[in-house]
Amino acid sequence: CTHELHGPRVMANLAMMSGAGVRRCTPPASRARSSRVLVHLSIPRGRNPTIRRVSSGIVAEAASAVDARQLEYAAWRKERGVQAKNVEVAYFGDVDDTVMRYRGVKAMGRVNEGDVLCELPRESCLVLADDAELPFPDFCTNELWAKLVEKNKWAIRVALNLLCEVDKGASSGFHPYISQLPKDFDLLSEWTDEELKELQYPPAVRAAEAQRKENDEAMELLRKHSPGTLESVTPERMAWALNMVRSRVFSGRLSDNAATKANLLPRALAAGTAFAAFLTSQTTEGRWLAVFAMLALVVFDANDHTEPGSPNAPKLAYVLMPLIDAFNHRTMPKTEFEFSSDAFRLRSPAGYDANEEVFISYGLLGNDELAVRYGFVDPANPRDTCVYDGLLAWLRANHEPLKKAAGAAPDRAKAVRDARLETYASMAVIKANGEADSNVLWALRCMLATPEEWAAAGGNAEGMKLGGGAPEKAACTALAAACRARLESMGTTLEEDREKLERGASGRERIAIQYRARKKEILRACVDRYDVK
Repeated sequence: CTHELHGPRVMANLAMMSGAGVRRCTPPASRARSSRVLVHLSIPRGRNPTIRRVSSGIVAEAASAVDARQLEYAAWRKERGVQAKNVEVAYFGDVDDTVMRYRGVKAMGRVNEGDVLCELPRESCLVLADDAELPFPDFCTNELWAKLVEKNKWAIRVALNLLCEVDKGASSGFHPYISQLPKDFDLLSEWTDEELKELQYPPAVRAAEAQRKENDEAMELLRKHSPGTLESVTPERMAWALNMVRSRVFSGRLSDNAATKANLLPRALAAGTAFAAFLTSQTTEGRWLAVFAMLALVVFDANDHTEPGSPNAPKLAYVLMPLIDAFNHRTMPKTEFEFSSDAFRLRSPAGYDANEEVFISYGLLGNDELAVRYGFVDPANPRDTCVYDGLLAWLRANHEPLKKAAGAAPDRAKAVRDARLETYASMAVIKANGEADSNVLWALRCMLATPEEWAAAGGNAEGMKLGGGAPEKAACTALAAACRARLESMGTTLEEDREKLERGASGRERIAIQYRARKKEILRACVDRYDVK
């Protein structure tokens, strides 16, 4: 049985009961885009394979263990001062002979839009200051720590901090929280090369390869600068910790100053189950790589009015926050996350009745970010984009009007480069509604204009910026032709993908199909928008 991840989730550590194994299995198709994970109990190998049912006693016993752990976690949160008056971690779905519940957060009473869902004191969070000296000399060497600081490998430092706490076991002050964290992830970096090919999208493959490289680099740094740490930290554990950092570390600026907050809040998005992460890169060449870039969380231990870079500038820190990572995701306007020097406050993005599951938004993220950070996609994501990697190369090789224009004006390519437009045409970003980045069409107008049209526009790229007329029509036609060709080259059609989904594709196959189908919908919308008759 395979499993399908739907966003950041916390899976209970189900005890092995009477020899029964625990596995995660694919949930049925659902319109809700959440972090739901269904946990199935299966008969272990070696027993009669015809047995299909697990005794209700085993299921009930496992459920009881889950509930006991949740009670311990709730008591720990109360002790730490975490306030959540109207919500509580809960399991949804009936316990039956085959299916355990999925974890989320339930409204204990009516929740209105804008209500505070929870408030966390800073002391309840696992914090690592950016300028901290090695906090655990028994776990790794100062040599490694200094090298990580030198190379700005903050994610590895946070991962080591988490692993050190994990190794403390019950003696860690964060043990009840840590025991709630996912035991594994299914991000794209965990997929095989063949599975990644099923995405039919080279930028996603490169992103997965970049994650793998970061995992390997972390282990190489340990081998070189702190070999003793390898007794505890295996490649699998390091990958787990780095995936935790990628999906759950908070970023943003903390300030009690209203003016500072006003400047920062509009830029806030969710990162992991966190909020207040800065926007990922919007440049064509940087967007798909920027899903790995999480800026630092600024902890205001100093004067709120100090400016970054000044001697009294606030310190940077990286933070994991309990409870918030239990909320499941649904695509909707971003959830408000307020932050001050000593507390974090989460507000509800919608209204919920008592006993309903409370959803939040992890941010207005495209499927590239969702797949790479969390391992799931939104099949109808209104914030998704399609990056046409190699648009200009295809046009130069296949589009006769561009070949003709290049022959008539060989110096035009240099003018486009000098105007810094070539990158936009080489790696074109197309929005969910099929609209291309305005710079893509600007670059194509410049390249496709006749010598007479170019001269009439002043003989420079700036004169072609506004568009219109024959150059505009030529640019639109070229883009539509390229998108049509890309659709034809992707291995399966959109209709074939939809049919596979209808037939019940599951696990990684389902995620791959949903991912590539959304890209094809965007490319098709682009063709419809720009195919000038």
